[in-house]
Amino acid sequence: MKVLILGATGVLGFPAAQAFVRAGHIVYGSTRSADSGKTKLAPNEIIPVVCDPHSDEGRKVWGKVAAQADVVIEALTATGPDDAVGIFNNFLEYIDRPKGSPKPTFIYTSGLWVNARGTGGLDKWTDERQPVTDYNEAVRWRSQIEVPVLESDKVNGIVIRGAIVYGSETTPYASYIFEPALKALKTEDKVFETVYENSTRHTTIHRDDAADLYLRVAERGTLLGGQVFLAANSATERLTDILDAVVRVSGLKGYKPLKPSNAWDDAWLSGVLVKPTLGEALTGWRPRKMSLVDGIDIYWSAYLASKAIDQ
Repeated sequence: MKVLILGATGVLGFPAAQAFVRAGHIVYGSTRSADSGKTKLAPNEIIPVVCDPHSDEGRKVWGKVAAQADVVIEALTATGPDDAVGIFNNFLEYIDRPKGSPKPTFIYTSGLWVNARGTGGLDKWTDERQPVTDYNEAVRWRSQIEVPVLESDKVNGIVIRGAIVYGSETTPYASYIFEPALKALKTEDKVFETVYENSTRHTTIHRDDAADLYLRVAERGTLLGGQVFLAANSATERLTDILDAVVRVSGLKGYKPLKPSNAWDDAWLSGVLVKPTLGEALTGWRPRKMSLVDGIDIYWSAYLASKAIDQ
């Protein structure tokens, strides 16, 4: 297949692009930076498409590539409904295939927080078969793009809702936990501040496991149009267990709470009780990486290495 990944240098886009390359597909990847195209994409056999994907000129650039692609994956940083809808509509404008030709596949990267129902009992549990909610203000807009993607008759529209990603220096765990922990190592009290509540449980996914789901779903795109998949581990992790693990592996003395200050902080605390099933049932997908707590020694060391810090 010919595959275009929008956001190919990102925390999800890059490992996904690598997975498609390893599987033998021709992979194009968008990047805003010509340097990233030369140093990160091209050496990994990913053909760089240098452009701002949201600008008028950039949409022409990647639109021409998308017109020839069998699969387009939108893995851009979430910015809001206007940009997301604009990306999908731009792709539709460039589809010009003869009648009877196979439909291209479009995969939109959403987020698991649209499934959040709060913490509590069995009534809070959810999966791919349940409708989204407006529980989290930060991501309410995602349905505005999910619905047209899933209902389009021009493409095999698929949505992948990613859990909270770990396994990279640019994940939410890096910004909420690893970065403040690293800074605290230079302080006298050796205590870091972060947003948490004792009751919060996180649904997580390693970036490489998410990449495997993208590959499996895309290769079966003609059969899976209209489906939603949850890229998530099958068990949740208590946020305080993650924090305790970071304290142990870093040598810090502890942590103390910061009050949430915006909608993203509220989402961080919301938790999603979910057990994904369709990925395995329809594609054989199953996460393989260790959980964040179990593999904290590896993930903390990888984070330090990404910052060029001696251990």
